Amino acid sequence: MHHSFTTFRQADRTWRGIRDAARALQHRAFPGVLAVLVVYKILTNQVFVPALQRLWALTLRAAPVNYLTNSNANQIFTSPPILGGIVLIALLAAFWNLYQFSLLFHGFELARRGEALRPGHLFFQSLRDLRHALRPRNWGILLYSALLIPCMDLFLTSSWITQLAVPAYFLGLIRAQPAWLALYGAVLTAVFLLSLFWVLVLPLFTLERMDLPDAVRRSVAYAKPRFFRLTAVLLRWGIGVLVQALLICFGPAALLYGIASLIGLRSHRVMLLFARVLFAVVFPFLGFLMDCRITAGQGTILQLLYDRHSDLPLEALPEPAPGRSGKKMLTATVSAGVLLVFCGAAAALYALPQDSALLTAVGGVRPLVTFHRGDCSVAPENTLPAFRSAILKGGDRVELDVQMTRDGVAMVTHDTSLKRCTGRNARIYDLTCAQVQQLDAGRWFSRRFVGTAVPTLEEVLRLCQGRIDLNVEIKPSASTPTLEAETIRLLRKYGFDGTNCVITSQSYETLHKVKELAPEYPTGYILALGVGNYYDLPDADFFSVEASFITSGMVNQIHRRGKTISAWTIVRESDASRMLELGVDDLITDKPDMVQDLLAKNQKAEDPLADLRDLLNALLHPEQPADPDTLPEENMEDAVEDPAEFVDAA
Repeated sequence: MHHSFTTFRQADRTWRGIRDAARALQHRAFPGVLAVLVVYKILTNQVFVPALQRLWALTLRAAPVNYLTNSNANQIFTSPPILGGIVLIALLAAFWNLYQFSLLFHGFELARRGEALRPGHLFFQSLRDLRHALRPRNWGILLYSALLIPCMDLFLTSSWITQLAVPAYFLGLIRAQPAWLALYGAVLTAVFLLSLFWVLVLPLFTLERMDLPDAVRRSVAYAKPRFFRLTAVLLRWGIGVLVQALLICFGPAALLYGIASLIGLRSHRVMLLFARVLFAVVFPFLGFLMDCRITAGQGTILQLLYDRHSDLPLEALPEPAPGRSGKKMLTATVSAGVLLVFCGAAAALYALPQDSALLTAVGGVRPLVTFHRGDCSVAPENTLPAFRSAILKGGDRVELDVQMTRDGVAMVTHDTSLKRCTGRNARIYDLTCAQVQQLDAGRWFSRRFVGTAVPTLEEVLRLCQGRIDLNVEIKPSASTPTLEAETIRLLRKYGFDGTNCVITSQSYETLHKVKELAPEYPTGYILALGVGNYYDLPDADFFSVEASFITSGMVNQIHRRGKTISAWTIVRESDASRMLELGVDDLITDKPDMVQDLLAKNQKAEDPLADLRDLLNALLHPEQPADPDTLPEENMEDAVEDPAEFVDAA
């Protein structure tokens, strides 16, 4: 026990020494290195990333395709222009990230030696020093640099790279299979070990222009005997940097949201709208600052470990003159920037008309709650009991899937194969309506629903008519070319039009056919993948997107075009909360009770804020009481002139 305690104390003492030295190095390099880093980040977000987007658009045009969705995603692996474009974009991103490391390490090196840091010279020198990355034996450094992008460029990753997020159902498949889960864990472990043993590779490569194989050998020789100590140091430093970065972001954000709740705007909806504006404007600014802090912190620890490995002294730098500290100037600039953004958003919001179009554009409208395949939490999906439950619970919409039998009857079922829900291993378009309705679609769910049949579309429409709006997903097949026309005929027959019914499909061709047959119906394109210029598809009035794929950028792009976005399929409260924060217009859910409770909870939490706003308005702008002597006479006059109006006003 005593030995363990002594070992712990020694490790803690070592950590404190490294931490203090790293902080000293960071302080001495400030503000020059940080200024260079900020310029680099601005160039990344305003120049480099848009250039990559333009390159990607040109790549798709050369394929030639305008967009990639779940319907044509196979072209990623079959089109030489797309494959070549992906490789080129990946190489450019890796080189640009390596350039960031070079800027940091050369900046720290100049600060350590006490030399003046000239940003223009540093940018040119660092770029010139990376020429040896183009040598064939050093190409592996680009792959390593690409792996570090999510760790060093958090804001870039969250803003752009997550637009290619892995859908949740894929992650669910990984978690459900132990072998895949083990492989996923092994990959993460391998990346961590690679970063640990290659901890000195980047400084050696950039500062000493060492070839990659030689840098790897020296780094491994340094890290191997210090494995556990190095692991502890990197983890503690990384966690500390992450906590500081989060405080930079969420501290001012919490303050601003607190002020927003007290500002006393004209209505409750406006106050919520103001929160959306803050989320859209202030958070990216604070996220940028957080990203700079993380990158600077990670670069600092790598530089310090390199200095200790090379036994390089930390020479003294002259202290900044009183009142001219770069840190103070930066703090003042950041504070002024946050204040200006906040005041500008408040002024613009207060001046703009608070109409439904503005509220929709920034996500200030309460989202719809769509019951996915009916209320499938209490009854078998796509059956009459599920639709009855959705009606009783007051859902805004009910989502249903339409397919066609061999004899041309439109029926409500999701899978082309009937095996999962009925036990019959057959495709619905190979059977007649009579054969399908003989099957049991409720036994798989519970004994209570034994004997429940697969309903026809006409039966569902008759049940829902005048009671609930519909989201009708058409699932086309080459065997059922008249499905779209029959679906529209039945919708019109039972009084469902563009005001109470939308039509969706995973097939854009189906949406195009619907627009030709019935342009009055809003059409939605169902996406599990979306890359490129799909926002402007003319036959898609809105988009129904897999929830894990939705980002703030996607929501903004869709709203900017006057369209809406639906999220599927919401099963966790955390996912529902994230969709509300992003301003999604429609939550398609298997857990409608959970979503409705969440919306009610949010309303209860917001009501006191509205009461507080009204109280502040009453205190700051008290209304002048009316003269009691004249009030009865005026009221009486009003009653004599128009008794009905007087009663209504009362």
